[in-house]
This record gives sequence, C-alpha cells and structure tokens, in this order.
Amino acid sequence: MKIKRTLCMLLSGALLLASMAACASSQPPAMPAVSSNVAASTTAPANVELPPPAAEGINGSIIIATQNETPSIAPARHITVTGHYKNRMTHNGLFRTNYEDLEPVPDLVKSWTALSDVLFEFTLHEGILFHNGEEMTAEDVVASFYYVREFPEAKVAHLSALEAEVVDTYTFTIYTGEPNAGLFSDLTHTGNFIMPKSLIDSGHDFQSNPIGSGPFVFGEWKYGDSMTFTAFENYFDTDRAPKIENVTWRFIPEGTSRTISLETGEVDYVVEVPEADVPRLEASPDVTVFMRPATGYNFILLNNSLPQFENLVVRQALNMAVDQEALVTVAFEGLATPIREHLPRVFPGTSSEGLLPFDPEGAKALLAEHNIDPATLAFDMVTSTEERRRMAEVVQAQMLDIGIPTTITMNDHATTIQRSLDAEYEALFGMVSSANLISLIRLAYHGGIEGAPNRSRVNLPELNDLIDQGIATIDADARNAVFEQASRLINENVFNIPTHIPMTIRAFSSKLVAPEISATGDLNINMIYWAQ
Repeated sequence: MKIKRTLCMLLSGALLLASMAACASSQPPAMPAVSSNVAASTTAPANVELPPPAAEGINGSIIIATQNETPSIAPARHITVTGHYKNRMTHNGLFRTNYEDLEPVPDLVKSWTALSDVLFEFTLHEGILFHNGEEMTAEDVVASFYYVREFPEAKVAHLSALEAEVVDTYTFTIYTGEPNAGLFSDLTHTGNFIMPKSLIDSGHDFQSNPIGSGPFVFGEWKYGDSMTFTAFENYFDTDRAPKIENVTWRFIPEGTSRTISLETGEVDYVVEVPEADVPRLEASPDVTVFMRPATGYNFILLNNSLPQFENLVVRQALNMAVDQEALVTVAFEGLATPIREHLPRVFPGTSSEGLLPFDPEGAKALLAEHNIDPATLAFDMVTSTEERRRMAEVVQAQMLDIGIPTTITMNDHATTIQRSLDAEYEALFGMVSSANLISLIRLAYHGGIEGAPNRSRVNLPELNDLIDQGIATIDADARNAVFEQASRLINENVFNIPTHIPMTIRAFSSKLVAPEISATGDLNINMIYWAQ
C-alpha cells in the first residue's frame, strides 16, 4: 500500500519526566519532547505493514539532493543541520532521539544506573567497532567527552555533564554537578558523538576523515558537488544496520533543479523540497511526498550587541512592523506556521503572554514618541537560501513602511553560519531546531555560557537564572512553570523577530521506503531501503 502524503499535526501536551534518582534502569527517563501524542512519522500509517526490501542484506545505492553544503563533517565542529545528517551516518551517541516521540533512547549504551541525582553510571554494548577496526571502550567515551570541549560549536551540547570517569572496560560515570533535566537529551547531540581515543591522542584530522562507529563509512568529499558514504558491514546494531550500500549526497542549491533531478531520476531523494513544487510532485506516480509540521524555530536574529538593537523600543517597533502571515504566504506557499512567539508553542513551558501585535502604525507612533528617527536604524539582513531571500524582500518592504531602510546580503550557507557565530551581522535569518525546549532555550537565549554566547548576543542575568533554574528542576510541571516565566520575559524583551515553524517536506522515489523521518528533520538513512 502506497501513501502519497502523510500530514501529522503537532500537538502540545503534557510531558513526562521520570525521577532521575531511580536506582537502576535500562531506559532513560522521558525527556522533554514535542508530545506523547505526536504520531509516528512514517511514510505509511503505523498499522500498515511496510513493503519488504528488494533483496536481503546490504544492496543498492541512493543519491540524495540537498540545498546546502555543510561547513564540516566532523562532530562538534559545526552547528548546521546539514552537517548533523552526515554525523549521524558516521558516528553514534550514547543515546539517540526516537523519531516517533523525540525522546532519547539508548544507542551505544546497554544500561545505566542513577547512583544519585547528579552521578550516573553507564555500560556500553560490548563488541562495538569503530571504522578503523578498534573496539569501543569506556576510554573512548571519556576521551571524546573532553575532546569536544575544545570546540565552541559543541560547548552547549555538553553543559549538562561536568565530569566523566572510566570505571572498567565498558563502564563509565558522568557527573552533572546538580540535577539536570537535559542530560540524556544532550547525550543524543552530535557534539557528544564518540570517537576513537587512539585517533584523538594522535591528532587525527576528523575534518578530512570522520572515523566513528556509525552505520556508514565516509568516502569522498568533492567540494561544491557531492559527498559519498559506504555501508559499514560491522555495524554493532543489527536491527538498525544500513540497508543501502552506497549513499551519495549532491549539493543542488536551486530548488527547482532539485525537483527536476528527482523527476528525471538523477536523484532518488530530495531533502529540501520547494513548497511551490509540492502539488506537482504529489501528482506524480513515481514520487512519494512526505509532510509533517517540524520543530524548527525560525527567526530573524538581531545582533543585540549593536547600538541600533540595544534599545528595547527599537526592537518592539521592528517586531510590530513584521507580518509573519505575509512571510509564510510569499516564501512557503502557506506551507509553514507563522508565529509571533519567541519560543515555539509546540513545547510545554512556552507562553504567548507579552506578545506585540502586527501594527505598523503603532510601530511608527512608538518611534515618534521616543524621538527616534527610523532612518537612523538602517540595517543589513543576511540570508542563505532562496526562501529566506524572498522573506527578506518582504521584510524589507515592511521596514520601509515604517521608514527604516534595509539592505539584503546573500551568502552561502557555511559563510552565514560562521557570521552568526562570529556576530558579524546586523540581522540574519536563522533557525534553531531541537527535540526539546531545554536545548532550544539554552542555545537561543542563554547569555551566561562562557565561550559559547548565543547568536543574538543576548545576556540578561534574570533570564539566565530562570533558564538555569528550569534545567535543574526535575519535576516536569514545576520545570514548565519556570520556563513559562522565562518565555514571557523573552516575549517582552523581543530580542529577535520570530517568523515561522516550517513544514518538514521530503520527496523521494516511490520505490524507496523511508520508515523514519522525525519532526526534527532527522533522516535515519540507515533505515531507508529499496522495496520489491
């Protein structure tokens, strides 16, 4: 049975967080996710049996078209979604995110024990091999734990764990310092993926050869063109071992070109599907279109360290001038959810209180009331995709409506990411994608993390304290109440300009079966196969 389109609705609901002081367990406590109500994101309903593979074992090839080229393929060396796709092919974390409910489940870890609220003991599966043939041990885990701390791009991903220590060959402990509701979620992040200690010690260049324990082995990177991977025959998890032998990623920035490549059979799978092409692809008997609302929070980052954005009144006026409905209509054919909240309401613990309405006349009056000449607030907007370029053009017209001149700068994806990290921008179209509120709020708005400032350069002590308090609160209801306070404070301070929550749209050959596509956009390529 073939389902041409699956559209699941994101539902906000109560999240469960079991006590982290349990004596022992083979499963982690439920961590913050979208909701226990999120439907399984398969290309067929959960009660429909998927077709069998065309042949037993590892066979066949697949070509995937993607819009952006990652700046790095080494774990912990970037913050890009497109880089995370590749990291999950070559490496593993101690835990992985379950595609159905976005909760962390054990991956490299066989079992764990909570020795206290702040000390956890983990045991690895035996027989896990790295691509270089070495067996993974606790020594590799601890070495990786401290190695990733050298890179600011990964710093936020391992804030929940302060120390790691080897107990025996396959056992180690992690110390959090204080109760931390984000620990298991952080351990799913690519910034915490495990690498061989021997290669870390020898100064191996993981940028050019990302050796890990993942389901695929890195092959070749032809910059500006493509990247190849081959199935790892000794992958430790037989249930999740790759079904496809060879995977090629092709970098095709222009959306229509990606669509045409799929229609002509030059590629088999398109990651970023242009919204305007969805009806055409849905009408094709040779293509399956998958759709579901995502968890990515898209916004216009304002560099709050710059004079024109330090003033709250200015930020209020900018937010009142932007019509998110128009952005979604023009840039995404309506296939996205416009938002004014500064944290997406898909997560419990967020609030709509303190929001400003779309009111350009009110924005003009506010600037006039405070004797602010809008012409002095000119700024540049950095974009990296054709969709964001269209959004920027709409925002440009809306800003001109209240007298603020703007310019638009188009950069490639890697340059845009680096500019956001270096704060070399005035305004920049960006996204934070996360499986839970803890990771998102910490990455987007916490300003007290040494060596890892958020990209908006926000540093409000009261907000930092609330975020820290929420992360240290184990009870879910109590934690959500704290985060609601933080959410209201963020709304009131309008640090950025929210735009939308996107739709996850994937299109691929109707002969392919892609069982696991999550709301975060993860692909789980190892589970894809050619059907009979």
